[in-house]
Amino acid sequence: MRTRRKQTQLLFPIPAKPIVNWEFVTKLSSKENTNIIYLRDGEVVLYKHARSNVWQVRFKLFDRQWHRHSTKHYNLQFAKQVACEMYDEARFKERIGVPVVSRRFDTVANRCLQDIDREIQAGIKAHTNKDYKRVINKYLIPFFGSYMVDNINEQVVSEYEQWRNNKMGITPKASTLMTHASAYSRVIKSAVQRGWVSANSPIAFLNRRGKASTPRAGFTREEVHKLLAYLPEFANGGHTELARDMRKLLRDYVEILIATGMRCGKESMNLQWKHVDWYDEAVTGKRYLRLYVNGKTGGRQLIVRNFGIAAFERLAIRQKDLIAKNLNEAIKRKTTIRVFRLSDGTQPKSLHTTFKWLLHFAHLTYDAKTKQQRTLYSLRHAYATLALMDDAIDIHTLARQMGTSVGMLEKHYSKLTATMAAEKLS
Repeated sequence: MRTRRKQTQLLFPIPAKPIVNWEFVTKLSSKENTNIIYLRDGEVVLYKHARSNVWQVRFKLFDRQWHRHSTKHYNLQFAKQVACEMYDEARFKERIGVPVVSRRFDTVANRCLQDIDREIQAGIKAHTNKDYKRVINKYLIPFFGSYMVDNINEQVVSEYEQWRNNKMGITPKASTLMTHASAYSRVIKSAVQRGWVSANSPIAFLNRRGKASTPRAGFTREEVHKLLAYLPEFANGGHTELARDMRKLLRDYVEILIATGMRCGKESMNLQWKHVDWYDEAVTGKRYLRLYVNGKTGGRQLIVRNFGIAAFERLAIRQKDLIAKNLNEAIKRKTTIRVFRLSDGTQPKSLHTTFKWLLHFAHLTYDAKTKQQRTLYSLRHAYATLALMDDAIDIHTLARQMGTSVGMLEKHYSKLTATMAAEKLS
């Protein structure tokens, strides 16, 4: 045993105790202590950064999180006073439910943009959310970015509105101001939800009142009939194969827009054959052509007027890659092929130019009442007008069919709804 102990001592010698320079440690501790000051029984801590002589303060509140601020003072006595005032103010805000820490507008806006992107990916109001993104990136962040959210007052908002109008170069209409105000409110709401600003804070909001929007150009009942009657002749014209193909497609497109009230553009051009089916009414036994569209306000089902079914029939037969002899076969295939395409399977970037030529040859370019040039959107306006006037469709049903709100219909067609009730009101 003695031999082993000696060998162990030789193999693993015990190191000597380190020599500690206690004088150096004392000086170091003393130096550190001069840069850390404890106040309020240690709840408030004053300290300095390595490369700064300005006193900083940190303290914990009920949330048990460190809150750090700069006292902006070099003098220790002033720094102590400011630190205690900050602590007392933070405790008071916490007690009455006011957020202790605010955020810059650009920080909140960027978090809000992330929320909007998630909604767009989920298919929630994609069109509206893209408008919000454009306004936030182009107007709100460049101006409000450096402001603390809770410091935006009426004067700042007034300066922004003047800056925005100068940037746009025009006096914005009420609809434009509504979009800007809604995008701004979306950012403020994001700050409230994250606890960065109180819902009771006196934050100024953007003005929603602007230049009244000009009524859209539309079609009268007689003009719609004239347009539909001229379409077959127009579709048979064209100097080239592409022009003739475009005219045929436009004929079907126009008839279907008038028969459904769909929005021109993405809502209608993204329609696929799997979104087209027959709906059999159990009570009456009647069959209707039904579509599913995903547009500005999300997805919805709508019914095609009977005269629009022929256009779907022509589209099904004309598209070679669909391999369908008629509309029924096209519906049964449930394919993801888009409905509005040329005969070679491609989809034109736009039909607006061809539509202008159609109106020109039909002598229907301008609306006699508004003096405005008609566009493809005028067909949707005509659908709503005729549905309310001629067919007496109730406004709630029409709102579901067109994918809009009752309030929006009442706003634009209030005169028509009063006329509809003339018999009851007289």
